[in-house]
Amino acid sequence: RALPNGDPPGCQDIDDTMHARALPNGDIEVGVHIADVTHFVPHNSALDLEAQVRGTTFYLVDRRFDMLPSLLSSDLCSLHGQVDRLAVSVIWVISSDLKTVKSCWYGRTIIHNCQAMTYQQAHNILHDQPPD
Repeated sequence: RALPNGDPPGCQDIDDTMHARALPNGDIEVGVHIADVTHFVPHNSALDLEAQVRGTTFYLVDRRFDMLPSLLSSDLCSLHGQVDRLAVSVIWVISSDLKTVKSCWYGRTIIHNCQAMTYQQAHNILHDQPPD
């Protein structure tokens, strides 16, 4: 299944994506996938403790301050297009009338993001327009 994501133009720390697909029986499968940083940052390690102090990445007009080193946030833990990446995922199966969650699964996964897109590209595709 294809896993595209949408982020602002120029985004390098692509940390989430989702998918949705119709199942043969008419139910709908929806998945949310978050980059698995814990694979690279052991609990209570020096890197984990520093990330806890920083709390988040924040952006100024002319620069950003990363919670994690850029090798992790912009590369190994970033869900770039056309590469396999470790993730933590939750997948729901929902009835075709969208009224019942029939099942829920969560766990560690390897995902392949088919395309890293901007919000505008995703919007264009959803409205039957060329991405760019």
